[in-house]
Amino acid sequence: MLKDVMFLVVVFLTNIIQGITGFAGTVLAMPPGIFLQGIDTAKMVLNILGILASLWIVSVSYKDINWKEVKKILFFMVIGTALGMKIFTLLPLEFLLKIYAILIILMALKGIFIKGEMKTPEWVLVGVILLAGVIHGMFVSGGPLIMIYVAKKLKSKSSFRATLAIVWIVLNTYLAFSHYNQGIFTSENLKLLYLSIPPFALGMIVGNILHHKMSQATFLKLSYILLSISGVALIAK
Repeated sequence: MLKDVMFLVVVFLTNIIQGITGFAGTVLAMPPGIFLQGIDTAKMVLNILGILASLWIVSVSYKDINWKEVKKILFFMVIGTALGMKIFTLLPLEFLLKIYAILIILMALKGIFIKGEMKTPEWVLVGVILLAGVIHGMFVSGGPLIMIYVAKKLKSKSSFRATLAIVWIVLNTYLAFSHYNQGIFTSENLKLLYLSIPPFALGMIVGNILHHKMSQATFLKLSYILLSISGVALIAK
């Protein structure tokens, strides 16, 4: 019971960040979610909440979507996601979790300490999209990597958030069907999902208000700090 309550607190706090940035909620929630509920439950519940969060963002920011970038991102991320799902079934979970944790920490440190624009060739950016898809297929957490690409292409924070929301709706729906076929939609997991909806909704409301009222840069820095803590916790597990 205590673990369920703690999970609901995690859902509330991380969806505040999701409402602000449009990308960080699931990757922040996944490490503590794995600790508290196990990886299958965490993936299933957080994936569905990710779909709901993205539908919410699209409903309030539809006009800000950059459809050209949506098509490009989806083309490469679908390939990467399918590859990531396959890799997840082939390699040991503990090994994958360590790699995942190291990537989280590296992305967090980059966001905290590396300032300004870096020249990045287009082929490298495409590789970033593919790798983001791989991570998303394994852990429903491709947001921090795809953020590298989107930050280069979209300078408006509202376009940034709305464009990513469409990407997550498509990819997470694909993952949801896969999870259903794997038998992860158990009665216990569905019960936890239903319990998660109120704190999820409250977190999104708060996050959406803060998105419009406060500096995104401040909350991106907060996201990176939380990412680094999550990564360290996974390595120490």
